[in-house]
Amino acid sequence: MGFINNTAYILNAVLTKKGREYLAKSSGNFNITKFALADDEIDYTLWDTAHPKGTDYYGAVLESTPMLEPCVDPEVVMKYKLIDLPIGTKALPYIENITQIIGDNKLKSIINDDGWVLTDAALNPTTVGADSAFTNEDYSYLVLNNNVIDIRVGAINPTTAPTFNDLPETGAVYGEETGRTSKKVLGRVVTIRARQMTSNRETSIVVTGQMSGAIYVLRVQVGYDDQRTT
Repeated sequence: MGFINNTAYILNAVLTKKGREYLAKSSGNFNITKFALADDEIDYTLWDTAHPKGTDYYGAVLESTPMLEPCVDPEVVMKYKLIDLPIGTKALPYIENITQIIGDNKLKSIINDDGWVLTDAALNPTTVGADSAFTNEDYSYLVLNNNVIDIRVGAINPTTAPTFNDLPETGAVYGEETGRTSKKVLGRVVTIRARQMTSNRETSIVVTGQMSGAIYVLRVQVGYDDQRTT
């Protein structure tokens, strides 16, 4: 990571690891259709309304702040995306209708005389605020430790997906790469399931609105329960 010379560059773009993978495979998945802007390196507390030279210089320090070089790992950059909101908006968007999966709500990894029983839970968040401009947006779900829980897009239902294993495995952005313990999927509703554990474990899921940029960090605990009688 380094700084960009603001006077020499207008645009500096690099492919992420996933972009390089798609390009190398020549599978047709490398197709850039959208872009996003962010201001991760900006500290807005430096906006100086007391500048002696007046309003034209309130943002002088911000405008001279060096820009960071682009990074190939999207999980460490683009955390504060710029968004458009309706004129007169009084509340920023935020995510609700999602409950921490801890304590009495935690997932369970149970072993009994017949084998393993792994519990699951559906996540169906909603973005509110911003005059309901992002009510129907999709989300990215980043599981920080995929060894604790698994995640798939969709919800279990008796007709099309009666069990977790019936849900599609497609939609993973990260998870198939060797050595990576995180897994990221994109969708509206997802289901998570405990993995086979021999001790109590915990991880987190970072839920991000794909249009609003709103972020919610969900704690997920998995409790180990040995119910074997022999």
